[in-house]
Amino acid sequence: MQPQDPTPGVFHLKLESFNVEFQHYSDPETVEAVGSNDADLISLQEVTPEWEVVLRERYADTYPHMLFQSAPNSGGLAVLSRFPITDQGFHPGPNGWHPAWHVSVSTPQGTMQLLNIHLRSPLTGRDNSVEAFLQTGADHLQSITQFSDGCLQGLPTIVMGDFNEGVDGEAVRFLEDQGFSNALPLFHPGQGTWRHRSLGGQLNSTFDHILFNDAFAPLNAWVTVSGNSDHLPVVAHLEVTSNW
Repeated sequence: MQPQDPTPGVFHLKLESFNVEFQHYSDPETVEAVGSNDADLISLQEVTPEWEVVLRERYADTYPHMLFQSAPNSGGLAVLSRFPITDQGFHPGPNGWHPAWHVSVSTPQGTMQLLNIHLRSPLTGRDNSVEAFLQTGADHLQSITQFSDGCLQGLPTIVMGDFNEGVDGEAVRFLEDQGFSNALPLFHPGQGTWRHRSLGGQLNSTFDHILFNDAFAPLNAWVTVSGNSDHLPVVAHLEVTSNW
């Protein structure tokens, strides 16, 4: 698809998902990357208490509405918004895996809901890394099924976060089977959102996704190469449809 301008008079918004990586709270470039896309609604993963302090101080004026479920490790989540947001339930991950967070958002168009997720890494969460890798798909499916059960039916819905799987992963396919569309592959198929530097060079994978139901139509989606997290900010620009 080609990027499009918003339809005149139709409500539109920008959404961002960014795994900030828990140890980078003192890195100015990563802190600035959070707000670099001027998104209206941001979901963050790996938010620690230290990250919460920094984000509240840096973005209090830009994002007057914030919710935090900080954790002293990679399990913390946050939502930053220009619109009022309400906590609809924090969902601990099954078997001690990463959690998800369901919030409602009061936009000028009406109420929508957001599910901020962080699925477990393909190499952790099981007794050993081989078992973890082999069971990733089944575990992700178990998690997204449990998390999505808490969402309200019939509302405009966004699911975004660090899925720790590619565009053909089990959780992504589950949501697509429920009628959701994945924004980034529509405009930039194959663009990486996660990077890992090794002796053989830099590896890239598309692990972060923004999916939307039929209350929205896609205008654009992209990845911003900014900050020093191992993940990159992912952005989707959407407008509402007659199904809102």
